[in-house]
Amino acid sequence: MFNKNNWRQPIYKNDVRTVIIFGLTATILGGILTGLIDATLANLFGLGISFSLLLNSLIIGFSVKKGYEEYHILYPVLALGFFVLALIISQLSFYVGIYGIENIGSVLSNPNTYLNILLLPIKYLFVMINQGFNVGYLLYLILNILFYILAFIAVYRIAKGNRR
Repeated sequence: MFNKNNWRQPIYKNDVRTVIIFGLTATILGGILTGLIDATLANLFGLGISFSLLLNSLIIGFSVKKGYEEYHILYPVLALGFFVLALIISQLSFYVGIYGIENIGSVLSNPNTYLNILLLPIKYLFVMINQGFNVGYLLYLILNILFYILAFIAVYRIAKGNRR
């Protein structure tokens, strides 16, 4: 996966530019779209299920894959960075969808907001510790962390393509 020899392959400027442009576009648009979808489902139906992991991994993985002609290990690694950024944008647009644009200033000025965004799967662990042990919540925590790991693997493998 991260073999030292893979980094010695030639990098083409046009491919890097295209991957960065496609990746940032997919990150911004995908993050906003998935955050607002999650907020809409939470407001209308009370669903706590987040589709941002699945949709962002697909959007970013395929857009980075379409951005290059000659493979380099840098492109899937960039896709992982774009994925983290998309999750942050997704959570921020979720907060806009839930609290409204007029209350977003107080949400964005709170430092706990950013900590919750960056450590979202681990946040569930701390909530479980503070509220007491619950088997259902532990199962939810394990599934959430498993889905995060699978989403990161999916982004890497989709962006990598059919290469060995």
